[in-house]
Amino acid sequence: MNDYTNYKGLIESLENDYFFYSHNLKGKYLYISPSVEKILGYSVEEARKGIVKYLTDCEANKEVLELLQKSATGEQQKTFELELYTKSGKIKIIEITESPIFDNHGKVISVEGVAHDITDRKNHERIIRQQNEELKRKEEELRNHLNQLSESNKNIDKLKQELEDRSNLLLNIINEIPEKIFLKDENGKFIIANTPVAANYGMKPEELIGKSDFDLYPDHLAEQKYKREQEIIKSGTIHSYEEGSFDKEDGLIVNTRIKPFKLDELHTGILGIQVDITQVRKKELELQELNSKLTFQTEELNNTLKNLQETQSQLVHSEKMRALGDLIAGIAHEINTPIGAVNASVSNISASLDASMQNLYKLFTSLTKKELMIFLRIMNLMEKSKPALNSKEKRQYKKEIQRKFDLAGFKEVPVICELILYLNLYDDTDEVIRMLNVNDPVFILQSIRNIYSVRKNAENIKLAVDKASKLVFALKKFAHKDITEKKEQANLIENIETVLILHHNQLKQGIEVIKDYEEVPLINCYPDELMQVWTNLISNSIHAMDYHGDLTITVRNLGKKVKVSISDIGHGIPDEIKQRIFEPFFTTKKSGEGTGIGLDIVKRILDKHNATMELESEIGVGTSFHITLPVN
Repeated sequence: MNDYTNYKGLIESLENDYFFYSHNLKGKYLYISPSVEKILGYSVEEARKGIVKYLTDCEANKEVLELLQKSATGEQQKTFELELYTKSGKIKIIEITESPIFDNHGKVISVEGVAHDITDRKNHERIIRQQNEELKRKEEELRNHLNQLSESNKNIDKLKQELEDRSNLLLNIINEIPEKIFLKDENGKFIIANTPVAANYGMKPEELIGKSDFDLYPDHLAEQKYKREQEIIKSGTIHSYEEGSFDKEDGLIVNTRIKPFKLDELHTGILGIQVDITQVRKKELELQELNSKLTFQTEELNNTLKNLQETQSQLVHSEKMRALGDLIAGIAHEINTPIGAVNASVSNISASLDASMQNLYKLFTSLTKKELMIFLRIMNLMEKSKPALNSKEKRQYKKEIQRKFDLAGFKEVPVICELILYLNLYDDTDEVIRMLNVNDPVFILQSIRNIYSVRKNAENIKLAVDKASKLVFALKKFAHKDITEKKEQANLIENIETVLILHHNQLKQGIEVIKDYEEVPLINCYPDELMQVWTNLISNSIHAMDYHGDLTITVRNLGKKVKVSISDIGHGIPDEIKQRIFEPFFTTKKSGEGTGIGLDIVKRILDKHNATMELESEIGVGTSFHITLPVN
């Protein structure tokens, strides 16, 4: 009797969200603890008249009535939930745990139960579901935009191919001159005009000779062109301007560069070249639009991550969300890294295109036929698949390259060395030296670099997109919630690899992951819950090693079973607490660093899978968890 009194006193001293009761086999309440009034608002006397009449009419309560009837007979029941109206009319969710009481002869004489108010926990679970749905929606939006980015990469590759094709045609360009090139005298009359220039006015070249802009344009427009040309002749400077608009009928944009050209000792005229840059400007606009969309999506993702971090304090009872919270900062960093690479590469492509356009005039007018052939031959030397050098290799090659160019008598040798290394021509130095016997070798190499930079940065964008896509896919799998509660066939190694991807930011700080995988069959399981097992065990190993050491993951095929071992070289677990580490809320971490329910959740999940877990640990040596799962 004293034990019962002490037990009842203990129950009555619990937090306000518990109350204790007992009833006989006829359902008459023998006792209800006073805390029932704090939870439901009913006095002890009101509650003893029967709590069943306060049940709501929800669907779940229909099954509860059957459970209560069976429990009243003394039949052992699993923990169940029910909804009750409080005295103030609110609805509360109560978790019931009941046990039969036996007399000395083993006969059931009464039933005792503990009622736990889990309304707040259920509300938190609802918030979790809403957050998961919102995160899934954001992930889908990000995936769609990453697909758009991938499609844009194809357009960039097409532009790169167009630039390479134009480079290969430079020799034919000199012979055929497809660009608009013209020469005017000091009075603005055409002296030379190629076929494209004449065709622009609906004439043949010979018909255009001797005519001026006053013969081709309205007087006010012709006067503007004439004054501009006279100012250029007087100042002796080069002038560049663009004409045209996408909104016009032809939709063309033309870049015109004109400069003074000495006709003889007494007279100076105007030499001009017009290049169609419509496609270049279109690509620039597309890149700007893409960059804006990417920036917007980055802000959306950052806002989503920020909201998830702010909500994390409300989700302390969910170990999966705690683990996700630990990874948020690293995931944001891992996604921002490829996004930063894309932004940098887009800027580099734009700068390279501008530099290439500025050099076109000199390529078309200043280089000799020999220099153009050298330009093309060096372009053909470059290998797309040739790996870039690391810093140590660059220093070794740079010294030898500089020595060879010095012996050959070149000027601006340091600049030439940097260009040779950038273009990955370090193995072709001798051949390049033989080719570069021209007046301005630096200009030729810089022009090649501008074209090559477009290709190089386009490849960087593709690598960055692939990395971001892989991380988002892993995050989506981790945050997924299987509401069907049905087992499915899953690849255990892929399941583990997803968790490793999400922990990449923590692992790269100083942990080497050693993988020893055997080929194993698909197993029948709950993939999302197993992912939580690996997350908790890997996270514990990372903390045990203070982010430095070897993490070994072994997967073995045992026929009808699969064994997974996760081992670290951390500080180890003392013998006196090995049996306690699976207890709920027991933790050896500092306050605020852990909830103490991680391994308890691991054990529950493995029990659900009919799996076993063995622990090996030695102080100063490390810890290993061995999990054996049935295939079916």
